[in-house]
Amino acid sequence: MITLQNNTKNEINYAQGKLDKALQVCSFLKFLSQQKPPQDTEKIIITTLISCAEAIARINYPKETDCQNLVRDFFKPVKEDLKYTIRGHVGSIPYNKVFCSEEVLYLIRNDYIHNANFTGSFFANSKDMPRLGTFCYSEKSKKTRLILANSECKLTYNEFLEIFKKAFEENIKMYQKNDSTTVKTYKVL
Repeated sequence: MITLQNNTKNEINYAQGKLDKALQVCSFLKFLSQQKPPQDTEKIIITTLISCAEAIARINYPKETDCQNLVRDFFKPVKEDLKYTIRGHVGSIPYNKVFCSEEVLYLIRNDYIHNANFTGSFFANSKDMPRLGTFCYSEKSKKTRLILANSECKLTYNEFLEIFKKAFEENIKMYQKNDSTTVKTYKVL
């Protein structure tokens, strides 16, 4: 649970509503993944949270039109927490690329939305056992050609949620710092 100061501005209420709904959806999806037979819902969870991150980042960067930049901006306050915990790469020539955490999360969201790649596991079962996975992406210049990339995640679902909530809290604090209206306290899941 995190405690935030809230004002009566619509942007804060909008962001809090987005977070609450996203966490409810993710909780249900995680429940499904633990049923028998288990459902591969983790790419849907990533898509839900990254879409929420984009919406929340817009309160601090309203003129930003590039969704990937919004995701990067949302996670900027927790960049060190994500560093080396989520990585991606393509090892085939001519596409030898490495992706940072924010890029992998954004590209998995894109793989779900644009390529209908709905299923897949992503989060580690424990800190000692990173999860290896795959996702498809396309170069901006060649949108029709899909490239298979590999991912590695060292975070469990709960560890990632804590980092995500921390990023949310820092984004709201950044917005409030730039806002001069009066504030009141409120609690998030």
